[in-house]
Amino acid sequence: MSSRSRPSIAPVSGDPLGDIMRLVHELVGIELVDAKRPMVVARLGKRLRQLGLELAAYARLVRKDRQEQVALIDLMTTNHTAWWRESAHFTDLQKRLLPEVLSMAAARGQPPKLRIWCAAAATGEEPYSIALCIHKVMGQLPVLDAAVLATDISTQALAKARAGIYSEERVADLDPSDRTLALRSEGSAAQRRWVVRDEVRRLVQFARLNLIGEWSMRGPFDAIFCRNVMIYFDQATQARLVDRLLKLLRPGGSLYVGHAESLANIGIRLRQAGPSIHLAP
Repeated sequence: MSSRSRPSIAPVSGDPLGDIMRLVHELVGIELVDAKRPMVVARLGKRLRQLGLELAAYARLVRKDRQEQVALIDLMTTNHTAWWRESAHFTDLQKRLLPEVLSMAAARGQPPKLRIWCAAAATGEEPYSIALCIHKVMGQLPVLDAAVLATDISTQALAKARAGIYSEERVADLDPSDRTLALRSEGSAAQRRWVVRDEVRRLVQFARLNLIGEWSMRGPFDAIFCRNVMIYFDQATQARLVDRLLKLLRPGGSLYVGHAESLANIGIRLRQAGPSIHLAP
């Protein structure tokens, strides 16, 4: 964790649950309001039983134990995702952004190069969907130099993403042709699982990253997908995050946010290429 993410070791107050919720905000920016207390209690229950600790003792432990902070973050982060979730963004990637990158490269007389950052990768369906879009183009244009950086704060989610193995249920909504192109099946019909093909997997590099911490990458990126994560941050944190994201985009690069997220709410107005698709100055 970065220096921004290192809480001071402070005594626990008379509200240990509130202390834990404030620690989560301090570490990763997630705003846990009082209405979320039942959810936090439910998510902590199994961990407390595993450790044999009461809530107050756990609050003292997690304040000073870095490894337990990682476990806490895994418990508190939401990793809901799906292949082609908010599919209009992937249509835009295929029909507008990729042709734009190819056209710019041709105008410069250079081989095409594409760099995309998926900032909240969860269990991998989103970055692999991006990679599948690219893979379809590379079948027609093998000289394309493409890479997808996929990051997340959750170690458990990243482990699943790196494995690239999905149940029948997780891929049920994929078009059969896309499923065949992106995945291969293993096991019997009763226990079938789907594994990301190497030609799609090799386009994606996974890394753990705290969005409110320090970033090692420099950019510029042609596109950044930062979708359905800012809704968990307060407005000040959202504004700081978007400002940092824009600085890593090339001029005219695309910032994809979730359909429920609005940059206007945090005082940032940019040209748009479509719903929840913002263009860097």
